[in-house]
Amino acid sequence: MRKILVVGAGQSGLQLALGLQSRGYEVTLMSNRTADEIRTGRVMSTQCMFHTALQHERDLRLNFWESQAPKIRGLGVSVAAPGSFGPGPSQRAIDWLGRFDGFAQSVDQRVKMAGWMETFAQRGGQLVIHGAAVGDLDYFSRVYDLVLVAAGKGELVRMFGRDASRSPSSEPQRALAVAYVHGLGPRPEHPDTEAVRCNLVPGVGEMFVMPTVTTSGRADILFWEGVPGGPLDAFKDVRDPAEHLSLTLDLMKKFLPGSTRGPPRSN
Repeated sequence: MRKILVVGAGQSGLQLALGLQSRGYEVTLMSNRTADEIRTGRVMSTQCMFHTALQHERDLRLNFWESQAPKIRGLGVSVAAPGSFGPGPSQRAIDWLGRFDGFAQSVDQRVKMAGWMETFAQRGGQLVIHGAAVGDLDYFSRVYDLVLVAAGKGELVRMFGRDASRSPSSEPQRALAVAYVHGLGPRPEHPDTEAVRCNLVPGVGEMFVMPTVTTSGRADILFWEGVPGGPLDAFKDVRDPAEHLSLTLDLMKKFLPGSTRGPPRSN
């Protein structure tokens, strides 16, 4: 039986480890955090899995949250009209909603990664909590038949240089800020359709609104992508959740009036 090491316990590393495990390989999974540390830690990202990706999870019997997560039936795009910022009805140069043939879903990565790590161990996999370093490679090469690096950061990842032909930008093109909230009302134009909404403000940035399931149940993700140095690049020194939410609401009122209903509260 081939012995395989997977370094990194994110979406790709965990699914790879569990898939190889289901095919009878002896798999070791290496993570720099325990399942409990992931589950109780800070929000790691936004995420949305579409029909094909969800089917891969079903095939591996990993779709544990399918009955709990909102079924996202559509994708909406809105583009603010020039000069439409401020109070009053939204002025949108473009506003449409497309509906999917198969639904998408979003599960907070803290919920999914922690659950999958525990499942991997329960199914007989060896879980090692260790931050892999370059100095470990000699040991890895002697013990394992194959080493797969599926991590997103860390010393090992820095061995793989940026491919300029695939990534022309050497500096971040957006300043990111995310909040998971409860109590967000439906979009007035499609109150009966769960959808990911992409709200674009030319020259300023974007806001994505995404239904999800998180550690505290059903929620919505408010995700800002701000042009660096612009008005949405305002969260760098914000550490308090209430302050983050207050700033988010102020920016929504200015740049996305009428895009949502209801007074959300931070998670």
